[in-house]
Amino acid sequence: MPICQSCGAASPDPAVTCANCGRPVAAPAIGDVVEDTGTAAAGPSPWGAGRVHHPRELPVLSRGWLTAGRVLIAPTALLVLAAVIGAGSDDGRAGSEIFATAWSAEGFQTWLALVLTAFGTPLRMVMSAPGTRADTISSDSHLIMYVVALGWLLALWGGQHLTARARRRTAAEPTAAAAGLQALRTGALSAALALLLGLLAGHDADTGGKSAELKVELGPALLPLALSAGLAAAVVVLAVDGAPALRAEAARRGWLGSLLLAWQHASRVVGGLLVLLTAVALVVQLSSDTAFPDSGSLGLVTNNGLLLHGVGSGATLLSAGAFGLGHRSMSLFDLGGHGSGWWCAVLLPLAAALALGWSAHRGRLGRRDRAVLAGLYAVLTAALLLGTSIWAAQSRSSAAQVGGFSLRDRDALGWSLPSVLVACALWALLGALVVPAVLDAVRGTSVPVPAPAAPAVPPAPPVPPMPAAPPLPGQTVTDTLAHGSVELVVDVPPAAAAVADQGGDPHAAYRRPDAG
Repeated sequence: MPICQSCGAASPDPAVTCANCGRPVAAPAIGDVVEDTGTAAAGPSPWGAGRVHHPRELPVLSRGWLTAGRVLIAPTALLVLAAVIGAGSDDGRAGSEIFATAWSAEGFQTWLALVLTAFGTPLRMVMSAPGTRADTISSDSHLIMYVVALGWLLALWGGQHLTARARRRTAAEPTAAAAGLQALRTGALSAALALLLGLLAGHDADTGGKSAELKVELGPALLPLALSAGLAAAVVVLAVDGAPALRAEAARRGWLGSLLLAWQHASRVVGGLLVLLTAVALVVQLSSDTAFPDSGSLGLVTNNGLLLHGVGSGATLLSAGAFGLGHRSMSLFDLGGHGSGWWCAVLLPLAAALALGWSAHRGRLGRRDRAVLAGLYAVLTAALLLGTSIWAAQSRSSAAQVGGFSLRDRDALGWSLPSVLVACALWALLGALVVPAVLDAVRGTSVPVPAPAAPAVPPAPPVPPMPAAPPLPGQTVTDTLAHGSVELVVDVPPAAAAVADQGGDPHAAYRRPDAG
């Protein structure tokens, strides 16, 4: 029995036209499906006509947002794990009553607020004594927990690098615009996660005093936390996904190529130096309780290693009480009462300078590249040293006498800025210029000199076509070949594309695949 494809009515065999609407009918084979074009006439429901009904698709996140979420799982888990370890250990409890809490939700929140200082955001603390005429004291503590910050950056870089490697097998490399858009996605999601953790870390802590109860409101500064977390994630993603576009741009700009080459050598040396400093500081901190009295927490072990490196490089370490009271200083040239054991710290910057010189010599860097390497290494080491500074800004809400509890000034650590800049510059010049020159002279390796730019060649004038030679006796006109009229073309099959181009879409690497 044929079925009308227009109205869906069945007609008795062997009908040629539909008995309902009068249109031609046909008996489709079993399994045939007719696409609904929307041109059917009004009438009864075309049940049984075999028309395709497209299901309604729910909104799905794009592949870019899913990729950003996947690469941020490990860094976020690292922050939570660090807070759990700190809350479950005895680290730092002897130095402050605020951290002297056993494992609890309050202790976890306190350590989560401390861990989030890895993004450079200040830790805000408001202390007051309810029910008394005491002052309300607000304090913003500034410190960067390097072991957490570097672990977070490494986890994010590793996840993004693995994602980029997997993407290259199925999709083309993203363009600069697509990489920038993905960096914005990841940065926005990272800022949202950091803001969520900051809200979770903010809490009120009550500690018992001698004559009055002390109430402490503790938490990170939310706006700086979100901005720094988002900016750090965006920079890491842009550095990984935008590397092909950056290398292509560096091939056209010499100064950018020198900067990228210097970054490769300097980052390897600085990364190895941080691992060495962390190991040395851990050994020193576990073997001596008086080596780092102001920063004895194991969470600051990398910071303490950089303190050793800074003193060994000749920079001046400053220690001052609240509001600049009680200044103290120490340097390699004026150890004071700290003992002669600090002289061994000079081996750390010396080892880094030798490693930097060997890297520049082994990579056969030119004079300009070595000069850029010296400047970049000096900037990186100076920034790392200055980032270990710890200070607090305090303010009182009234001038009333504090009653019910007493405050003890904490020493703040810092550096003399001129001494840091001079020390980092001298060690960078030694490592990037002097050591490679000595190695070149000892091993007989010449420094590569960049080839001068070739002069511009004017375009050759057009060659007029030569007249055709007259045909030889017995040769037809069709056999005549004119000079310059025949071009030899080698038929070479095109090389297989390394990756799919997804139809030329520059955002194909981050676009959700079509369903169905």
